[in-house]
Amino acid sequence: MSESSEILTKLDKFRAKTIESLSEIDELDVVCKSIVQRYLNDIQSINSSALFKIQAIIDYMHEQVHIGNWREVPEYVRKTITVAAYLKLLGHVKCADVFTNDAIKESFKIIDFGLVFGCPLDSEPDLLHDCVTILNPFHEKVYRNVSLTLDSSASGTAAVDVSKLNAIPIEVLQFPCLSKFYSNVVLGEKPVILDNTFNHWPALAKWKDHNYFVKLAGMRTVSIEIGSSYTDKDWTQKLMTIEDFIKNHICQNKVSGYLAQYQLFQQIPELKNDIAQPDYCCFSDNEEPVDTMAWYGPKGTISPLHHDPKKNLLTQIVGEKQLFLFSPEDSENLYPHEHELLHNTARVDPTAPDLEKYPKYKNAKPYHCVLRAGQMLYIPPKWWHYVQSLSISFSVSFWWN
Repeated sequence: MSESSEILTKLDKFRAKTIESLSEIDELDVVCKSIVQRYLNDIQSINSSALFKIQAIIDYMHEQVHIGNWREVPEYVRKTITVAAYLKLLGHVKCADVFTNDAIKESFKIIDFGLVFGCPLDSEPDLLHDCVTILNPFHEKVYRNVSLTLDSSASGTAAVDVSKLNAIPIEVLQFPCLSKFYSNVVLGEKPVILDNTFNHWPALAKWKDHNYFVKLAGMRTVSIEIGSSYTDKDWTQKLMTIEDFIKNHICQNKVSGYLAQYQLFQQIPELKNDIAQPDYCCFSDNEEPVDTMAWYGPKGTISPLHHDPKKNLLTQIVGEKQLFLFSPEDSENLYPHEHELLHNTARVDPTAPDLEKYPKYKNAKPYHCVLRAGQMLYIPPKWWHYVQSLSISFSVSFWWN
């Protein structure tokens, strides 16, 4: 039996449950659903023409995802993407005469498209993650001896001079107990740095080496922000592999690329083994899960002054970041954008405020810190914050209500 046939046999074990899931996409139009049913029931009939039809369904659903608000996308649309991605993967492996590195890379690309734009099926919630598990041994062989080197401009840490900005240093607490954190910090609604709270995390050692991510997930596709700031007209997002992102942006110090506010740990759950949800997140107003987001980029990346509705523990794993924070009481002095999509983002740059253009800023009271690896910064809800990477940086945000 060929390598492709062996892989297909393993992937085929999920087909029966996937067929059961078709009741979850009943709203799909008759033509698309008949195509999905036909090839799920008979994968041996999948050929290049069938793959073209399956891709057309994926493209059509992808268009539906981008109509209106992401949260308002009908669930059946995203579930159809999941099912069609699995079906395309079966067809791709079946039609591959030899399972080359390119074939492996295309397999992960298909899966990741399903993970990024699809959603779990009730009948087979781990479908695409289970497909990744089958393919991971091939990924490990390809990247076993990888070694990407940093350009000289990518290393080092930028200097910080805030002497002329009249900023108040943010208080540092050494591993506060939960009761003190709740009474003094959460109820007090003030930003603080928490030191020595996660020294046991494997990520502190492992993530220093960018090759760790390449070896673990170099072929995996992620969404990268392209542009100096999301407020710029030329800002966009681009799908690329983790290997390409690290090679072309981290190693070359291209600040235009940023893996920002990304649900990396849902897509690549192996990385969750290197971190843990802080106990400080237990002080919640509801039963909703904590949102865990990744921020990975070269020296110089910037998140403009903005605020978020949830409590935030910004956890610095690699490198250093400079932050300016402002109380919600300072909102008027920070000149928020008037456009609805940017109402939570300010026009002022706290590192170089233009007082002629924004005269009220002189009344604002900035707080400042340099967040270093091994530290957490608690940012209360609605507090404005500006974030700039001073070196190659990897941070994890824990957001909760």
